[in-house]
Amino acid sequence: MPETGPRRIRRPGDRVVRRRVEAQQVMELPPPPQRREPPTIQSNAKRFALAYTVLVLVGAILLSTPLATESDRGTPFVDSLFTAISATAVTGLVTVDTQDHWNLLGELVILLLIQAGGMGFMVGASVVLLTIRRSSSLRGSLIMRDGAPTISLQEARTLSKRILVFMLVTEAIGAVILAVDFYPDSRSVFHAAWYGIFHSVSAFCNAGFDLQGEFDSLYGLRDDLLVDITIMSLIQMGALSFIFFADLWDKRRLLNWRRPQLRRYWQQLSVDTKLIFITNYALVVIGAVAFATVEWDTALAYISEPHNRVMASIFQSVSARTAGFATIDFSDAHSGTLFIWIGLMMIGGASASTAGGIKLATFAVVVLAIIATIQGRPEPQFGGRRIATSLVYRAMTIIALFLMAHFSLTLALVLTEDLIGHHDFSFLALMFETMSGLATVGVSTGITPELTTLGKLVLCVTMFIGRLGPLTAVYALQRREVRQTYTYPEAWVRMG
Repeated sequence: MPETGPRRIRRPGDRVVRRRVEAQQVMELPPPPQRREPPTIQSNAKRFALAYTVLVLVGAILLSTPLATESDRGTPFVDSLFTAISATAVTGLVTVDTQDHWNLLGELVILLLIQAGGMGFMVGASVVLLTIRRSSSLRGSLIMRDGAPTISLQEARTLSKRILVFMLVTEAIGAVILAVDFYPDSRSVFHAAWYGIFHSVSAFCNAGFDLQGEFDSLYGLRDDLLVDITIMSLIQMGALSFIFFADLWDKRRLLNWRRPQLRRYWQQLSVDTKLIFITNYALVVIGAVAFATVEWDTALAYISEPHNRVMASIFQSVSARTAGFATIDFSDAHSGTLFIWIGLMMIGGASASTAGGIKLATFAVVVLAIIATIQGRPEPQFGGRRIATSLVYRAMTIIALFLMAHFSLTLALVLTEDLIGHHDFSFLALMFETMSGLATVGVSTGITPELTTLGKLVLCVTMFIGRLGPLTAVYALQRREVRQTYTYPEAWVRMG
């Protein structure tokens, strides 16, 4: 038959190679290399909770040994556990004085627990909240539905490095300033440097631990303006979060001291940053004015100069929601001040910071919802943006759960101290101490060392819940959110 296809022309140098067709062979390929899974909301939350628990237990065991104390005798495990939880949760409540009870090794263990707790929570919460934010978008919802994470491993690693650099640089600057101020009254350069490092890390992490001795916090430094300003600055840097300052820094090219540029700079900031900024400094001013008004002739009476009284009022207001340092004795404070401070401690600092509490943005969203309801608007608005109803419900739920936890834990502490310990503590003091532990603040009326063993364990549970509770609640509420494609008819319910 004639050839139907084009005929191949052999060129000079071409060779014809004939090979036998072998039987079909099966080749086994090596298994693909195992790759690390990118972080997800669930994996980050589990790892964070597990790491936190392990860190507390390791710290408690180290602090319970005789090697960590000044007396070379072991510490009761309940006190070492209390100290470890307080340090890791960056709270500041103590049952034994840090300077008088622990030696250099014990102080070093406490410092490492504070640093690990503050850094771990800031990094872990930032990654979790970034993942939640991505999953809330339409693209993120589709990705999550397909089982893929919304944040890559490289993004998580980059974010963690930036937070670590931010923490270490800030703490180093604070440590140098404090060490220089402490040096004239110190025994040696090492002593001043150690005091500077310890107080700088404790202030940035909002831990409230100090090395002044005799449970005095920073009473002896109330007239030292350099120390007060440095400590307050470190507290604010840690309490407002890396995300807040990163947003301020990223928009710096728009910053100009002329008014039009300042307005444009403010407009370019995220709604979250604006809410944190306004709420934080409004509460600082309100707290300082309230403290000075109530305590001018009582707790502030020991300070002679009026300008030092004003500085002390500002210091207590800054420290009240986050840090736990104090330059006055809260056992001398008026009951009205203690009640106001319970509310300030509950609010706390910014999300993904070293601070505790319900967080500034959560409180601000509820305030905006109240204002919108009074004005008759269906949704809260801020800065030309509307706040989603789901965020309002979530904020109200977090506050409700926090208040329920405070009520239950206060009741447990009252029962242990009144029925079992037969202590004559006032209900307001116990309520204050519980909120201080739940909000991981650390301000104390001085009753913590005198609590019963059960009372100390109640506060241990309180600090543990206060550190992990709000973030866990946010994660759980995000996971349970279901988008409905239908609505029920409205029903009328009598109110008022």
